[in-house]
Formats: sequence, C-alpha cells, structure tokens
Amino acid sequence: MRVLHINNRWIIVAVALMAIVLSGCEDDRKYVSKMHSIVVFHSWSNQGEEGEPFSEEMDEALEFYNMYANVHHIYMDMLCHTPEDFDKTLWPAYADSFKVWKPELILINDDPALQWMLKCKHDEVFRELPVVFAGINRLDIEVLQDYMNLTGFVDRIEVTKTCEMIADLTDVRTIIIELDNYEHDSFLRELIKEDLDENPKFIDNSDFHLELGSPEYEKATKDKICVMMVSCQNPLLFIDPSRKEKTIETMKNLMRNAQDYTFLQVKYDVYSNTLQTRGRRPMFTCIREQFNNPDDPVIIGGYFTDLHTQVFEQIQYAAAILEDGQQPDVMPVSLHSKQHLIDHNAIGRFNKESRHLDMFTGLREVLVEGWGEEYNIVNSPFYMKSRRYWIVGVVLFLIAAIVIGSWLVKIVNRRLKAYREQLAEEMDEALNFRRNILSDADSAVWKFTHNTVQFTNDFSKQHGIKRKMKFTEFEKHIHPDYLTEWNKLKNFRTDLGRRRVRLQMEFQPGSGWHWYDFIYNVTTEASFRWELSGLIISADEVMSQQQQLRDAVKDAKEVELKEKFLANFRHILQEPLQTVLKNAREIISNTEQQTAEQQEQFNQELHQGATELIANIDALVAEVQPIVDTAPVTPEQEPETNDSI
Repeated sequence: MRVLHINNRWIIVAVALMAIVLSGCEDDRKYVSKMHSIVVFHSWSNQGEEGEPFSEEMDEALEFYNMYANVHHIYMDMLCHTPEDFDKTLWPAYADSFKVWKPELILINDDPALQWMLKCKHDEVFRELPVVFAGINRLDIEVLQDYMNLTGFVDRIEVTKTCEMIADLTDVRTIIIELDNYEHDSFLRELIKEDLDENPKFIDNSDFHLELGSPEYEKATKDKICVMMVSCQNPLLFIDPSRKEKTIETMKNLMRNAQDYTFLQVKYDVYSNTLQTRGRRPMFTCIREQFNNPDDPVIIGGYFTDLHTQVFEQIQYAAAILEDGQQPDVMPVSLHSKQHLIDHNAIGRFNKESRHLDMFTGLREVLVEGWGEEYNIVNSPFYMKSRRYWIVGVVLFLIAAIVIGSWLVKIVNRRLKAYREQLAEEMDEALNFRRNILSDADSAVWKFTHNTVQFTNDFSKQHGIKRKMKFTEFEKHIHPDYLTEWNKLKNFRTDLGRRRVRLQMEFQPGSGWHWYDFIYNVTTEASFRWELSGLIISADEVMSQQQQLRDAVKDAKEVELKEKFLANFRHILQEPLQTVLKNAREIISNTEQQTAEQQEQFNQELHQGATELIANIDALVAEVQPIVDTAPVTPEQEPETNDSI
C-alpha cells in the first residue's frame, strides 16, 4: 500500500508538470498568432541613424504598443540610385522575398521611397497591403484618392523656425541654402520662398539683388536675416538674365569664402554639393538626415522631427491597423511633431578643433543655464541632462567622501600614531641595547669578509690585537676545545637565521682564558655576498653565574643527602637500640629474682637486638660509602690516628 501511495504521488506531480508545459505551449500559440510581418522601405542606406538606431527605436516602439512582429528592412539608397534604376535592378529580388515574408503592412520612410512607389505602380503589392509613410516633405493629396490603403505623416520643412534658431544661437546674419534643379529641389525652393515672403524677419536674396558686403547689404541685414538659395549645378537657372554678370561674381565670392558662411541643410544629399563641403562653420538642418552622425558630426542643431518621434508615430498607426483593425482611408494624414535639437557631440568636435568659437553667442547660455522648453540637447552628459539630480548627487558624493575621508584619516592617523610609538620604542630599545653592550670595551661589532675578521678600534686596542686579521691568525687565540664551534661560525653560509656561538679565547699569552659570545643573523644576501656582521659580547660573567648555579645545586644536593642520612639513621637505629637497652635494664635490675629461663630469654633478646643494630649500621655505612668515596678529602677531613689504640 505504501508503494502504491508513492506512485500515485509521482503521477500527480507528472500531471501537474504536463499541465504547466501545455499551458506554456498555449501561450506560445497565442504569441505566434499575434506575430506580424512588416516590411520597411528606407530611402537611404543603412549608415547613420537609418541603420541600427532606427531598428532599436522600432523595437522599442513595438514593445510600447504591445506588438510582436518580424521586421524586414529594405535600404533603397536613393542617393546612389534613381527610382528607375532601383526598379529595374534591385526590385525583382525583393519581389521574390515578398512571397517568403508575406507582409501584412508596409512602412515607407522619406520622399524618394514614396515617389518610387507612386511612379513605378507596383499595384500587386502596394494596392493590396496597407501602407504607412513617415518623414514625407512633399505629398500630393490626389494620390490618396488612388491609394485608399495609404496614410501616414507629413514632415513639413520649417525653414523660418530653423533660421530663427540660428540667429538666436549665433552671430551670423547670412544663411546659405543649396538647392539644385531637380524636381524635389524645385518643390523645396517654392516652399522656402513662400515661407520667407510671409515672414518680415527675413530677406530672400536668392536673386542676388543685394551685393554681399555692400553698404546696402549691411543696412538691410542690420535688423533682418538674409537667406540665399543657391545652385552649384546650375547657378543661373533661377536668375534674371540681366543679372548674369553679377550672379557669376557673387557665386565666385561664395566659392572662395565658403568657410566663412553658415549653411542650412534642407535635403539629404548634403555631401553632393560644393559649397557645404568647403564650409568650416557648424551647419544646421531642417530635416533629421545627417544629424547626430557620430562619424561626421558637421550639423550641430536644427528644427525638425527626430528619429524617435518619427518611428513612434509611424508604429502608432501600424498598431491601429494591425491590432485594432482600422482602415487606412479613415486615418487622417497628420503632421509630425517637431522640436529644436542640439547635438552636444558635434559642438564638442568644433570646440576641440577651435573653429569659429566666436560665433556661438547664445549657445553658451543654452548649454550652461539649461534649455528650458525650447531646446533639447541630445548626446549630452548627465550633469546637463538632469542638472538637479547631478547637483544633488555631487553634494551627496562630497558629503559621503568627506565622511569616509575623515573616517579613513582618523584610522590612518591612529595607526600611524601607534606605528610611530612602536617604532620609537623599538628604536629606544635598540639604542639602549647598543649602548649597554658597547659600554664595555669587551663588547664590540665584528665583521667577516671572505677569510678575514675585523673588529672596532676600541676592541682591538683593549686586547692588543690587530683590527683586521686572517682566519688562520685569529684561530690561534681560540681554545682548541672550541675550534668546532668556531668552524660553525666560519661556515655561516650554510646555516641561515639568528645564531649565537660561545668561544673560549686568550688574546694575549698569560692573560688567561675568557668566554665570548658571537651573535649574528645569517641572511640570503649575506650568504650570497660572503659578508657577515655581528656583535661580540663578553660572557665571563655569564659563565661565572652558571658555575655558581651548578655549585649551589651540588651543595643543595649534599645537604639533602645529609638530612636524609640523619633521618634514616635515627629511624633505623632507634628501635633495635631501645630493645637492647630495655633487656639490659631487666637483666641488671632483677638478677636475684629471675629464673634461669628468664635470664636465658633476656640474653637471647639482647643478642638479637644487638645483631639487628649492627646490621642496620652496616646498611647505613654501605649507603653513605659512595658519597664518602667521591667527596674531595681536605686535611681537616682526614682522620686523626691514635697510637694508644
């Protein structure tokens, strides 16, 4: 029954685990059922923000809207390809991939990709699937009538806002915009001209009616900002023929002095132009392309839609279509939200290269005093991004550093004080020891060097020996019985550590033998160099004290033996002697009254007691005889002879 109970318990555990696994599989099935397929068309290459930063923002946006999707990116690189070229050479391969990806939604970013879609008319893809565009500067509203599944966000270029930002942060009064004669450039030129004409703060000098540097120009730009749209590809395209000569001269001046002007980017292909590549001042932009470029941060700021906003707004529409089932034709085409942005890394680059730092008249206040609600600084350090938290953190850190530092200083001072006291005690002890051992001329310092021994001057003079002598010469002063100990000292290299060797020596013939202690410490360095130093201390007093101690011990042992002998003598002889005396008294006192038998008994007891007494005396003599034999005999101890005996 017990085995059956255990088996049932394990069956219950197995069923529970299986239920957990099945529930997890059910969750996976729900997860897979929500997995979407999305294709993203990028107008440019995967360099800069279009690459990894874009993918990271999209992953974050999908997570924010609780969407799960396989995202496939197509980089069209329209700066190097025309729409027709991409359609003929690259699109067939992507069309085959579409069959494998089976996308549910298409996302299009920036104008070139949208213009390609509209011109090439791939209805089998773009009319069947919902399409959400973003970052579009130019949008023909009539297109929405043909593509009912098309919606998204327009990114209207705000040139005047950006120019006001430039004037607020710098000291420039002339802003150059490069536009060529392509269709998109013509659209931008008309849009910018319309904005400039409506704003009284600006002068549109694109027709060069004001000569740069002339008194009229200086007067006109005193309270206004001059904006010039120029074309390096065809400078005379938008110019009155009557001003041809003046235009050519002005363009030459701009080409020669391009490093002194501030440029405003309004289209992606900033590096395809001539003037901007010659510029040495920081640039600004109306679009997000080329901003926040770590490889070449030439643009320090602008007024535009940042990458985070563009991606999140685009995914917001995608979530409404895929998750909530909304139709694109009922979703309005909206405008991207914009903000003033400043790239802290780009500013640091220009500061490092020390190029035109004098132009930043208002930027310092923005960076130091904070940007408030108007400016947003990206890539800024923490102390600028969160100044209050930075200040609080610095204060707390300083307080903690002061407290910990004070505590450590106290500990260090306490330990240093203890160490100094210990060191002072050791130094005093060493000094006293040295003073004590060297106060007597019989104590000195000695030194071995190879096969010679050397003493101090005082020691050598006191004993009448050479200050430095060979081992063979020094051995003559050593008692022959102690040459073995001397050999230990002479061969010190094989015996590391602190050592003491006691020798009996006679420095002068007939002066008597004296004891000396050689004290030394053998180290690895001393053994390697064959050099050894130490102290020689007179040991006569020590040996005398030791001899006195041995004599005292011997005397104590003799006294102990005498006391023991007397005690044994009294104990052993007392009883038989008392017996003899008792029997003798009985015999003498009662002779007449005693019978013959009683006298015989007394005589036997008297004889027995005398015999026992003699035996005990012999035993005591035998015990004391070894001591008597070994004791030195003095004249006082010799027995006196008696001739009468």
